[in-house]
Amino acid sequence: MQLQFATRKLYPDELRLLKFLFSKKEKQSASKIRFKHYIIAGIVGGVCTYIAANIPDSFWTFFFGTTAVISFGFIVFTPYEIYKDKVRHKEFMQQLNTIINRGTVDTCTILAKRIAVAKEFEDEGDLYIIEYETDKLLYLWDNFNMPRKFPCLEFELYEENFINTFGRQVYPLSGRIEPVIIDRKAKWNYMKKIGAPGHLETETNNFDSLVKVYNSYGG
Repeated sequence: MQLQFATRKLYPDELRLLKFLFSKKEKQSASKIRFKHYIIAGIVGGVCTYIAANIPDSFWTFFFGTTAVISFGFIVFTPYEIYKDKVRHKEFMQQLNTIINRGTVDTCTILAKRIAVAKEFEDEGDLYIIEYETDKLLYLWDNFNMPRKFPCLEFELYEENFINTFGRQVYPLSGRIEPVIIDRKAKWNYMKKIGAPGHLETETNNFDSLVKVYNSYGG
């Protein structure tokens, strides 16, 4: 299946959330590091350097020396990290503002027949296996950013740039369903032996047979 994306207008709830996100992020733009923090770091670094240089070699020499290095490192590297954060924040705000002003988003509508889910076992995320046609499967990975109405049989997939900005992958278009459950440990064992499917990867396979194969790796 070649995912086909089409442009549509933002729904009112999407636009409302985007504006809320813009307002929230706008308030987070200022750095909490002030000039006084550099002065304090300089004083601490100077004092620790003096102490380390004038006491006999011992654990305390190491302690004060290390503290001095950390203090001076804070003075040297923190401004650059703040600069990088400001650049990333500015780019994010520009992208978010562009989406709001444009008022549109690219989505792919999925009409599923059945959905199976294998919950996270370690830190790999939840895996959804979606049967969108007979013997046609779509894999969807989730790192806990799905809406409460998902899984559902009819939904829209957002395009990648919107996902990175909005923080959600899908927009539900129908009511929530109870998915077929795949044992989480069985999924983990399956992936260790067979490999993990890619995000939004599609394949031709029988839904029931694949679920049985996954669950056969349990125990």
